[in-house]
Amino acid sequence: MQSSFQSSYLTECGIPGIGMVPYGAHFCHFYEGRRELVDAVVPYIEAGLRNNERCLWVTASPLPAREARAELARVAASAVFPGACPALQIVDFSGWYTSGGSFDGREVLRYWLGEEALALENGYRGLRIAGNLSFLTPAQWPGFMDYEQAVTEAFAGRRIVALCSYQRDQCCASEIDDARQRHHCTLERADAGWKVAA
Repeated sequence: MQSSFQSSYLTECGIPGIGMVPYGAHFCHFYEGRRELVDAVVPYIEAGLRNNERCLWVTASPLPAREARAELARVAASAVFPGACPALQIVDFSGWYTSGGSFDGREVLRYWLGEEALALENGYRGLRIAGNLSFLTPAQWPGFMDYEQAVTEAFAGRRIVALCSYQRDQCCASEIDDARQRHHCTLERADAGWKVAA
């Protein structure tokens, strides 16, 4: 993680091989296909529910909201993920990042911080966010990278953890580097699990 990043609160990441992560962490990964996306995000969300965190999962192709919910229900214990779960909201990106037809990073960031405050007021340990960014177009990329940098700065020291998922074959080398630089760390899948990239 970036050397300037510190937090005194830890939470279980849930992704095999990662262990505990500090609140305030904003990290990313690059997935090869639907199965790798599921294998990362589903245990991450499940761990948040198990840790009594408010979880917000913004989905996109190749895993829309209905299928994401089904994947979570398939692996999570009913005690963690009952049929109706007020701790969890799963929504498709079209009704989230682009509400009103255009992306407004400042408005989305204000929303995240407001959700953190509501989560803490309602007795949750914190807020856990997952977002799949396969919907980004080349024209949207620079503005979204500015948003990602603002998120990294704003989340430090807060009771929030956030995982951003980028589809690897949609990103060129410079875009991968852009995304890595704007997150505290990048997660990579190794043979026996996941690891924090050097």
